[in-house]
Amino acid sequence: MNKKAKSTQGGSSLISHFAASTALLATAVVLLAVIFFQVMHGNFFKGAFETPLEEWSSFVAGRIGQDPNVAQAVARNHQIGVVVLTPGGDFAYGPDGEPVDPDHLLEESTDLRRINVLVHGSHHYSFFLDKEQFADDNNSLLVGLIALMLITIGAVYFVQLSRLRPLKWLHGGVDAVSQGDFSSRVPVVRNDEIGRVARSFNQMTGRVQQMMDDRERLLADVSHELRSPLARIKVALELLPEGDKRDSIAQDIRQMEALTTALLEREQIRNQASHAETKTVNLVALAGEVIDSFSDTPPGVELNVPPEPLNISGDPDLIKVLIQNLVDNAVKFSLPDSAPVKVSLRHTDNGIQITIDDDGPGIPQDKAQKVFEPFVKLNPARGHRAGYGLGLNLCQRIIQSHNGTIEIHPRSPRGTRIQVNLPLTP
Repeated sequence: MNKKAKSTQGGSSLISHFAASTALLATAVVLLAVIFFQVMHGNFFKGAFETPLEEWSSFVAGRIGQDPNVAQAVARNHQIGVVVLTPGGDFAYGPDGEPVDPDHLLEESTDLRRINVLVHGSHHYSFFLDKEQFADDNNSLLVGLIALMLITIGAVYFVQLSRLRPLKWLHGGVDAVSQGDFSSRVPVVRNDEIGRVARSFNQMTGRVQQMMDDRERLLADVSHELRSPLARIKVALELLPEGDKRDSIAQDIRQMEALTTALLEREQIRNQASHAETKTVNLVALAGEVIDSFSDTPPGVELNVPPEPLNISGDPDLIKVLIQNLVDNAVKFSLPDSAPVKVSLRHTDNGIQITIDDDGPGIPQDKAQKVFEPFVKLNPARGHRAGYGLGLNLCQRIIQSHNGTIEIHPRSPRGTRIQVNLPLTP
């Protein structure tokens, strides 16, 4: 985006819901895999595997009969222990096919799985199978399968997350527009419905920005053109005889001159903000210089700064206008019994924060964003009579040109707190 938009609203997020549903799916897959393995390798199918194994053992016992050579071949080929007890003699072979003591194999082969077969009531055959080859414990296979499933789910999650990222960009752009930043644009990286919405959003903000610029130029042009007729009216006014009528007309002319001057200054600052000159600005010295100009203005201004210097990169003239307008608003709208305006500067994690607290009638929270619009003034009954409603709009433009933010909060029991956050580098 041209400018990084920050969300100021809380609430749920589509991406967070997607992450939660993916985590729930992964948990369900792991549980199903564990249950499946418990069923497949537990007692449920144990009988199904035992019966064929016993039938195989009976078949092999019938093939061995009383022949030691066949028993030795079975032991070597299948790598199992074989013990044959018959009236004609006993013999035994280990899994390697070597002869062993039958009693030793019968009594001490605890690490082997034993299957007994009785043939004709007097021939006893015992087969000893390696437990590792016929183990019921398949933990390694289970862990591998679960890991494979989780990797697959994770890959799908990140792929889908990348598909949803344009929604996050679009939300940031809409949030920026809601705060008055019509220069915000969102990247268009896809050609599907989300991509087309992003493209339409950029076209919409571009047209609105063009309309706003046209309005600003119109106001500036009209203000410039009005200066000459006002000058001629002032000359003609001097020819009128003194009296209440002349004084009333003179007062109206002064108000029109003040308005046209304010509009021209606003246009000048707007153009300067669009091509801001970046220098190192000492905010402590700059704020002290501005506040000195209010030393004789009630209710007074107090400056609170840390001992270390506070330097940022920006346009010193614009930042001076910013602090000047904010402090002037706080002083202008103070009440006769208001406490002094307090201006504080401090370091934050992301830059410098300028806080201005006044003890005036305050700004309602529901109108905190409205006051940034040009020519917007609150109800005169609340004491906001002076000015033309351009000061805070200028401040917002200056802050946006420095990639900063401004917030308005009501104070208790009365008054307003304005917080300006400026990054160290715009």
